Amino acid sequence: MRYTVRVNGVIEKTSGALAAYKDKKLAVGLSGGRDSVCLLHAVLHCTDKQNIVAVHINHRLRDSADRDERFVKTLCASLGVELLCFGVDVRSKSDTDGETVEQAARTLRYEVFGDVIKSGRAEYVLTAHHALDNAETVLMHLFRGAGVDGLCGIAAANENTRILRPLLNVYPSELDAFVREYGLEYVTDETNFLTDADRNFIRLKVMPLVEQRYAGAVKAINELAGECKSVCRALDDALDLNRISLDRGAVKIDLFALTSPLGARYVRRALEHFSTVDITREQICRVVKLAHMRMGAVVELSGGIKAVREYDGIAIYLERLKCEVEIPIKLGANFIDGLAVDIERTECSPSDVKGGVVDLDKLSGATLRFRRDGDVFTPFGGVRKKLKRFFIDSKIEKRLRDRVPLICRGSEVLVVVGVQIADSVKVNDDTVNKAAVKLRW
Repeated sequence: MRYTVRVNGVIEKTSGALAAYKDKKLAVGLSGGRDSVCLLHAVLHCTDKQNIVAVHINHRLRDSADRDERFVKTLCASLGVELLCFGVDVRSKSDTDGETVEQAARTLRYEVFGDVIKSGRAEYVLTAHHALDNAETVLMHLFRGAGVDGLCGIAAANENTRILRPLLNVYPSELDAFVREYGLEYVTDETNFLTDADRNFIRLKVMPLVEQRYAGAVKAINELAGECKSVCRALDDALDLNRISLDRGAVKIDLFALTSPLGARYVRRALEHFSTVDITREQICRVVKLAHMRMGAVVELSGGIKAVREYDGIAIYLERLKCEVEIPIKLGANFIDGLAVDIERTECSPSDVKGGVVDLDKLSGATLRFRRDGDVFTPFGGVRKKLKRFFIDSKIEKRLRDRVPLICRGSEVLVVVGVQIADSVKVNDDTVNKAAVKLRW
């Protein structure tokens, strides 16, 4: 099919959005609906067909899902476009992870897109989000309590995920005109007319009322989103990213950053290290307030993420399940829950090794594990105390206490690896075998 460039700007806008990517291998997300069918036809006009592959994902949520898959197979065959089809189990993921069906479907969809890129079948994936989608997203974020970042709406291009959205400045009326002009056929997802999902509710119930009262509302919302993106870029340029650091599985933000006028923005940047959605402005404000709270105060965020007040700022992390493994120690590398504890004979002075040097013979029969209730420790040159008290006195962050390897005999802790040795295993004049105990992360 040969196109002209005169129908409501669909092809011009698509061509402009893809100007920098025309020589790349592109995958078009193709559901079979109006938007994705228009996207495929517009892209075929703009780029070499040999660089295009279509990707269809069967979510297996509707009886008509197989019909949609058959339709896209026929369409791609008629256009001479290679098609990749994938099936995903949305309901299983929703039940397992506690997500809504809508969230689970989106997660699986983008996992497939990521796999297509990793496999080398494409360098970028194109989705058919358009101007109304963007306006709906802005409103959803606003109603859920988003800040200025949420008002930015959908990104036209994301170089991290390699997702491009060339129709983001195209309006539904333009797509309808494009369909009529070239007699394009497409399928309709009947669930688009159900209002249980947030986006459908806004599209079917809210936007018609808004547009009835305020002509050009969708355009105005999109222009607002564009201004917010400019504001956010300016705010990001003002951040001192040295105040955000990685610390043993957590992202840390120092107190100066949190108490600055850009505190919420530092939190948002820190959260970019985690694959999560639906972090609201209210949650971010609670994280910022941690700067003025007691040590150990915790805020729980979406997606299992936690933020905790520590001695020098806050740490944001995903909590790990506690490891109950216990293994006999040996010379060399001892591995436990992704950590390595190296026990090596040495002639070093105890002062030259972090955590000290032990009398190896005094570790006979000891095991490597993590802390348990009832553990006690007598630090080098110190007095016997509960391990919990030692951690507190040593200012070891609460989130790390279940991740500090211990060499123990029963409930008696002989080495807090990387921190301190017990007085009972210290080197003395009778020591024959000295050993350094080192932690490798």
